Amino acid sequence: MDFEGARSHIIDMVFVICLMFLFIFSALSVITIGANIYQKNVTAVDDNYHKRTACAYITEKVRQSDVKGGIFIKKIFDQNALVLQNEEDGILYDTYIYDYEGNLMELFAMDELKDLYPQTGQKILELTKFDIEYVGDDTLSVYVILKDGTEESFLVKTKSVSEE
Repeated sequence: MDFEGARSHIIDMVFVICLMFLFIFSALSVITIGANIYQKNVTAVDDNYHKRTACAYITEKVRQSDVKGGIFIKKIFDQNALVLQNEEDGILYDTYIYDYEGNLMELFAMDELKDLYPQTGQKILELTKFDIEYVGDDTLSVYVILKDGTEESFLVKTKSVSEE
């Protein structure tokens, strides 16, 4: 009998099986590494989105309403709120941007309405704190604490001058 030939076939088969397991291990390793990198990127993009959204949203709203007397700060719901006022067909409308129960909110209402309810606004972004104040005649200081605890503060310069 040819024991050398039988032993060589077994070694060939073990070698092929070892190569197959090595290939499977390598493929799983590459997939795991790729999934981890993807997850880190998704988390970074999500964090960046939340950080930039509050700043970009408020800045854009101010820029849209930047006419004389159209931007002011008013104390409503026991806090400072950004009020953007515009006139359409002789009627004044106010857009209030404020914090309510952990959300940046926007409420659009006629200026003559006095009974406003904070829960009727539209949720814009989750956050912990929102505060706004004038630091000059034409500069707003905005302070925001996001839901993850990140503190953001920025200045928004207006073309119009505050009447307050």
